[in-house]
Amino acid sequence: MRRKKKELITDILGYLFFFAVFNFIRILPCILYGRIGSIAGRFFYIISPSLKRKIRKNIIAAYGNSFSPEEKTLMIKKIIEKNTFFFIEWALWVKIAPEKALKLIEFKNLETLKNVCKSKKPVILVSAHLGNFPLMIASLIYSKLPVTWIARDANNMYLARYMDRIRRQKGIFAINKENLNQAIAKSLEWLKNGNALCLLIDQHSGKGTQVEFFGNIVQAPTGAAVFSRKYNADVFGIFIRHKHGFRHTIFIEGPYKLLKTNNQDDDFQKNTQFFYQRIEYYVRQSPEEWFTWLHRRFR
Repeated sequence: MRRKKKELITDILGYLFFFAVFNFIRILPCILYGRIGSIAGRFFYIISPSLKRKIRKNIIAAYGNSFSPEEKTLMIKKIIEKNTFFFIEWALWVKIAPEKALKLIEFKNLETLKNVCKSKKPVILVSAHLGNFPLMIASLIYSKLPVTWIARDANNMYLARYMDRIRRQKGIFAINKENLNQAIAKSLEWLKNGNALCLLIDQHSGKGTQVEFFGNIVQAPTGAAVFSRKYNADVFGIFIRHKHGFRHTIFIEGPYKLLKTNNQDDDFQKNTQFFYQRIEYYVRQSPEEWFTWLHRRFR
């Protein structure tokens, strides 16, 4: 009981701190956001030794001895600073109108995806926690595409509710992953109605299949491969990359040609392996933008 009470107090204090910081940033002039992001990134780099160790382990697992100790340190610094900037940037998107936000985005191959969505055919969007991925999903919704995604909210229930409320105010709705069976049922219903479901598949999954990723064998979720087969959905890859300032490019690939043979399980593994090859390609293009460095990806 004492532990639960302590966790409750910690969650409340964490939520109040986040609420105060986030809303303070929101009232500041947008011209200051870049500077704030830079300062905040350096601050978190200094105060996060355990996080730096986790990122270093992931970098070594992915790149081996390709980088010198000095290059690894610089890369860690860039990863923390870039992902801190993306958090600050979300405060900007909360306060500006959708039409103004879309002016900051350059799309590659958006029309192909739009045409498939217009046909009311189910669509799976394969992606990763790369770049400012919340802005990527918001951009698709602002572009009038019927998109949702499966999201794992913060463990802090007060913070999770607050962030969900902010998203909903902007017309952005997610399927909560907390109850997995319920999330799968909602996802299948969403696809059955001819909509697009975005799946961020780059993090560790206790279930699924094994694939090669950065020269390592890792456990990967097969949801994208399974859902696409179940509903004969078109599958696109979608990835966002930061350009400069608050501008980004969203790359849309596909529809992919996936394997569909009598060996269903083998198809799931090979199609998931293909998705991971595309994810690895984009991570290598801008490694400092990959949020999953902050997680235990290589086990």
